Amino acid sequence: MDSTSDLIIDSLKEEPIGETNHFIWFITDIGIAALFKREENFETYNSNVDIEANIIGLDITKEEKEYLKIKERQLFLFYS
Repeated sequence: MDSTSDLIIDSLKEEPIGETNHFIWFITDIGIAALFKREENFETYNSNVDIEANIIGLDITKEEKEYLKIKERQLFLFYS
């Protein structure tokens, strides 16, 4: 695993900043991580992430979005 993955995995051990229907949200040293809660198709998560970020008060519209799979965990990472 690379150092970026290590930083993200370590951040997922901390207290989340929020939880929505499809995601558990975390602050990482790199940006905001939206951890997928269940196994569903990618399109479901991709279409809901912006809506659910707004539910917990996050504006991610200007952030870069990257899909990652680390140690069988799927997430979106948002960063500037």
